[in-house]
Amino acid sequence: MNISAYIEAIDRQQLQVDGFVVLQQGRQIGAHRWTPDIPRNIYSVSKSFTSIAVGMAIDEGKLALTDRVLDAFRDGVANPDPRLAALTLAHLLTMSRGYPQFTRPRNVAEVLAQTLSYDPGTVFVYDNASTFLASAMFTQATGQTVRDFLVERLFCTLGIPEPVWAESDDRFTLGATGLELSTESLGVFGQFLLQRGNWNGAQLVAAQWIDGATRTQIPTRNPQFKDSLAPDYDLGYGYQFWICRHGAYRCDGKDGQFVVVLPRQEAVIAITAHETRMKPILYLLWEHILPQL
Repeated sequence: MNISAYIEAIDRQQLQVDGFVVLQQGRQIGAHRWTPDIPRNIYSVSKSFTSIAVGMAIDEGKLALTDRVLDAFRDGVANPDPRLAALTLAHLLTMSRGYPQFTRPRNVAEVLAQTLSYDPGTVFVYDNASTFLASAMFTQATGQTVRDFLVERLFCTLGIPEPVWAESDDRFTLGATGLELSTESLGVFGQFLLQRGNWNGAQLVAAQWIDGATRTQIPTRNPQFKDSLAPDYDLGYGYQFWICRHGAYRCDGKDGQFVVVLPRQEAVIAITAHETRMKPILYLLWEHILPQL
């Protein structure tokens, strides 16, 4: 693969990319570094890892998409309003909790105190609080934090070094952000997703969970985004995954963290960066990398 055009486009636009790796059929076919590949905060790519943990817990019968939030936190709210009472795990995973803006909560009590403006399941609003609450529900159901569970059940199996993952004030894995991984490790995770949860012959999470999590579960065209019709942001959201053009889907994090999975091409592209102009990093992939796959 000739990756020089993509590298040149990144440099020409002065995009602060740390590095990327391209895999096809499980083999690395391209990679480049601007900075050393050390673990760094992958921001909202963390959300997709939380989704996998939830899928594993569902496989084991410890969680269900229909589980109600307040059943996990019975003492959390006195006299809850009907919207909060109706809130389920599925609403959290699809960012349709009903709160009208993005928040970064410090603990569960702070989230449960927020007044919901919409009926759960009706409006997509991207929000860290939804993923954090799903992480806390996971711990209530399994007795383990998402981080500790995935160290045992995913990271070690995939050969990913035991990572740092930030916690809330009340000691739940943040879920939505704070996981620290290298670009190489993100590529491995992408390959796991491409293989629909199978790794060396072991099915770590149901293939049906990967399939459902990575297809549109809720529309994303929402005035919350100033460019709500932007390509790759208007095609829907799954269970903590974004749907892309070209039959692809992705994990997507602040400042240019991406894991792009292209099932048709049997390919994965992982990128880490520290760039506020995220979209060009993604769009240039379609222009310079996709035609070679």
